[in-house]
Amino acid sequence: MTELQLAGCTPEPLAAYLKALGVLRLVAEQKDVNARGWWEGERFCIRSTLDEEMLLRFFLEEYAPTPIIAPWNGGSGFFPGDNRSGITAIGGTADERFAPYRIAISTARTMLNALGAETKPGKEEKEQLISRLRDELDERSLAWLDAALVLTEDGLRFPPLLGTGGNDGRLDFTNNQMQRLAELLLETPPETSQALLRGSLFGTPVPGLRGTAIGQFSPVHTGSANTGPGFEGAACVNPWDYVLLFEGALLFAASVTRRLEAARPGALAYPFSVRASGSGYASASDADEARSRHELWLPLWSTPAGLRELRALFGEGRAHVGSRPANTGVDFARAVASLAVDRGITGFTRYGFHVRNGLAYFATPLDRWEVRRNPRVDLLHRIDGWVERLRRAAGDKNAPASVRRAYRTLEEAILALCRDNSPHPVGQVLIALGQIEAVLARSHGFTSHKGIPPVPPLPLAWVRAANDSSPEFRLAAALASVGIREYLVPVRLRQPRKWQSAGDPRVVWGAGELVTNLLTVVTRREVEESRDDEVAPPGAVRYVQLPDIALFIARAVDEDRLAGLLSGLACCDWSRSRAAEATSPPSSGVPFIYSLLKIVHDRQIRPDLCLLRTPGMIARAAGGDAFGATTLAVRRLRGAGLIPCTEAFHTDPERTRRAAAALLFPISPRDRAELVSTIMRPSYTSELSLEAVS
Repeated sequence: MTELQLAGCTPEPLAAYLKALGVLRLVAEQKDVNARGWWEGERFCIRSTLDEEMLLRFFLEEYAPTPIIAPWNGGSGFFPGDNRSGITAIGGTADERFAPYRIAISTARTMLNALGAETKPGKEEKEQLISRLRDELDERSLAWLDAALVLTEDGLRFPPLLGTGGNDGRLDFTNNQMQRLAELLLETPPETSQALLRGSLFGTPVPGLRGTAIGQFSPVHTGSANTGPGFEGAACVNPWDYVLLFEGALLFAASVTRRLEAARPGALAYPFSVRASGSGYASASDADEARSRHELWLPLWSTPAGLRELRALFGEGRAHVGSRPANTGVDFARAVASLAVDRGITGFTRYGFHVRNGLAYFATPLDRWEVRRNPRVDLLHRIDGWVERLRRAAGDKNAPASVRRAYRTLEEAILALCRDNSPHPVGQVLIALGQIEAVLARSHGFTSHKGIPPVPPLPLAWVRAANDSSPEFRLAAALASVGIREYLVPVRLRQPRKWQSAGDPRVVWGAGELVTNLLTVVTRREVEESRDDEVAPPGAVRYVQLPDIALFIARAVDEDRLAGLLSGLACCDWSRSRAAEATSPPSSGVPFIYSLLKIVHDRQIRPDLCLLRTPGMIARAAGGDAFGATTLAVRRLRGAGLIPCTEAFHTDPERTRRAAAALLFPISPRDRAELVSTIMRPSYTSELSLEAVS
């Protein structure tokens, strides 16, 4: 057995990938049934009984081309006005290798005559022709039909790999295939054809490349702007690349599936093919998703595999997300991260069939994905149905641009999570979920019309997975645990799956800076606490340590990330968590004004002493009036018979505002006792300390 590295067969572009499949398929079918192939780095390797010279001689002297015809297409060589050089050369040769080709051509002509089709057949005639071809053509010819099209109850369906039934616009793949075969095997001198073949398989430089079309399979060789030394380059194609890529494409066979529980026509199934997602690559846009011919995620494997294994791989090439098949590019990335694909695959090359260079479709390499387990991706199962409903709504032509943008951000975050098994991308998904919930809340009419509910309550596993041990996360998690979601969006904690009416007065969070929004919530809660009919806010599940509060007041945290994490963590179901106390170190570093305002605002000085509310204190602090706020705070303490160690004082207005905003963060009873000891006279705190922590 000989191992050969085919440097001309690479994962990118698509033509080179398909060429690798074609080489292995033809060698295994026509020369060595035990041939094996695999990917090693950026090249394809093959193990067989053929050495390099024998492999070249096989293709030049023994290779029998697979009949690839499309008599249903205009320009296929079967109708007046078509280029008939290839079909005439193959039909007129006595070379035995082309006998199956000649039979297929003759059969197609007989059927066209029977239908009286002198020009490209219409829709009904095309379906009749294809149905009869399936009955009459041999197995080798049927492989092409299975890869190029499927006849369903809804009519003809076309898989993305081979255009619209073997053509891309005016370029008919089958006619060009016959022209290239005639050129290489019937017309070109053997030494020239051999040089071209060596260049195609082994990547050696070769002169004499043709200015022929290659369609969507290798954009760089089509000839366009910036592909040559001038402003535009000419097409430059090795004809063996063209021939072998279509031989490899025959491993892809479409089929029709039907879900037994759904009374609907059959759905097209194609190996490793999903609907396009306009996310996850540099040039991503909504237009790609709207105008794309799906995506292909082409597998790479490092273990030698024979043709039988590859037929099974591509025949059952499905990916699943949970219990359902992957439908989009984002779904496929989730499947890759959860190993819900056929085993033995080490990676995938993601291709999108996108409109580029005018109206032409190009098979564009979008990304390379490594197959590895990422358990954090399993978190998405709980919101899978909600995300799918949102995807359909965001794809509506009448969807607000803000909804489309927010959904695209969510897709990008999910793709990043599929790649990275660390807390940071989980946090990014939470941020995206919080952002899109806010957008949906603002787009009340659209949300109601599409029936999109709020983000479903997320299990606390999200909190654990997103914990990156940053002060931003700790602050956001503690604040989210006290039921702040009701102030962010019109949702009640008792009914988290239902929107409240538009204009809910409890929703006070806006698009401004974090401190301003926190102050608005503090003020709103002050109003609610003054009403007897208001429901008390839930108790804290997480406490913030005082050093983190000191960082917030000192503007030493990333407030944009804190606000984003807060909106996402607020969607978590905190009702299933128990409070966990965290005691701050002795030197917390919080400003004195925060300590004073906090104990007066929280009011629970000790178990047997609760201060009255202090109207006006929060309003003054929110306005930066430190002297006015501390005057009211000191007055309230003295009115309760307590003796603070300070009088009213002035300080920086911005620090005062931030200290007031920080009042929302819950702290533990022990830390509250620490603050009390800071602002009370020693004679009082010595009597108080044991009671306050009991």
